[in-house]
Amino acid sequence: VHWRMESVPVQNLAWCAASMVNVLQGLLQDDLGENIRNLWFATDYPIVLYGATRDENDSGKSPRYGAQRSSTFKYVAREHDDAIEVLREAFQPGGELDSWKLTDLSEQLRRYPYVEGRLNIENELLEDSGIYGILDKLVVVQSQVFVSGAKECSKASSFTRQIIEARQEVL
Repeated sequence: VHWRMESVPVQNLAWCAASMVNVLQGLLQDDLGENIRNLWFATDYPIVLYGATRDENDSGKSPRYGAQRSSTFKYVAREHDDAIEVLREAFQPGGELDSWKLTDLSEQLRRYPYVEGRLNIENELLEDSGIYGILDKLVVVQSQVFVSGAKECSKASSFTRQIIEARQEVL
């Protein structure tokens, strides 16, 4: 899943998040999603998915932010946070997509024991939005299925176009 949120009008984000959940639900429950268990989330939004679900007692505090994933995405509005929360909640127990797991680069790097204690991932490696972009692109080009945001829900980008072109060559 590739979702560039940077230039999306904030009033569209709630609808866009719900639409993304519906599209994913339709794809994954079809034969196309039969062997898919994990969904890779590549985005320009600086959220840390790993351990970042909102606590019921958080009194509306913002989610935990990670390294900047885009050098041009400067302003994160509450609507961005809420849209990401809609997507994340769909993967929680009882959610529409609770049979699948949403993951990203920072979570996957933390899963490997050889990284722990040897590399401060957030500070040393993932501070560079270019690193995120390169690694995300390597993963999504090889994925079984690729989904990006609709025109009214996602920034049109050369990154997305490059992924589509590379997937056409690989597949």
